[in-house]
Amino acid sequence: MRWIAAGLLFTVLIFVAQQAAAVEFIDRIPLETIIPPPPLRGSAIEREEVAEILKTQAVASPAALVQARRDNDIEDATIFAPVLGPGWDLSKLPKTKFLIDRIMEVDRPDSHEAKKYFRRARPWVVDPKIQTCAPHGNGPSEDSYPSGHTMLGFEIGVVLASLMPNHAQAILARATQYGENRILCGFHFRSDVTAGEQFGTVLAVEMMENRVFRSWFSEAQVELKAAALAH
Repeated sequence: MRWIAAGLLFTVLIFVAQQAAAVEFIDRIPLETIIPPPPLRGSAIEREEVAEILKTQAVASPAALVQARRDNDIEDATIFAPVLGPGWDLSKLPKTKFLIDRIMEVDRPDSHEAKKYFRRARPWVVDPKIQTCAPHGNGPSEDSYPSGHTMLGFEIGVVLASLMPNHAQAILARATQYGENRILCGFHFRSDVTAGEQFGTVLAVEMMENRVFRSWFSEAQVELKAAALAH
């Protein structure tokens, strides 16, 4: 019994150590060194961005609107299922799921910090003619810049493209579509989406250069190759 208890304790200690490493494996990156401030309120650039949203919504097909609404409701790696196929099932890919969970732990505080730092008004606040594809809260909303959906799409997308280079083009195209749908949905301006792409990509590259993350990355890649998702 004593050796069983000792073995259980060792397993618990390893798990705790992994979780601590998972949370603190990467330093925070000063976002103001990565992305520029958003266009000024009432500027010519912002007026052009408002016009782009209104035009995009006016010419969108019903199918495009349906996809944009779906994307609005999903903020996880399942957004890549349409381009990776039925094999993309994280319940059967524990090493890959662990890696993506670590990405999301980086994304959430960094996205929140960026929005809090820039405090940009949402499109419907700037121009009430802009309709959104899903309900939003009433009153002022100053969390438009950068687009959090787009950030996450590119953080996960850039890592997945590196894990599965045979699917890289499709993965990055899907990440781009995911970001573009924030404009169609009326939740973000063009510059919000561009900043999300930039910040998400930088974070993904920074993670992949980290020694601890690279070990998780290698384990996920072995798993994906065994599942015939990576060559």
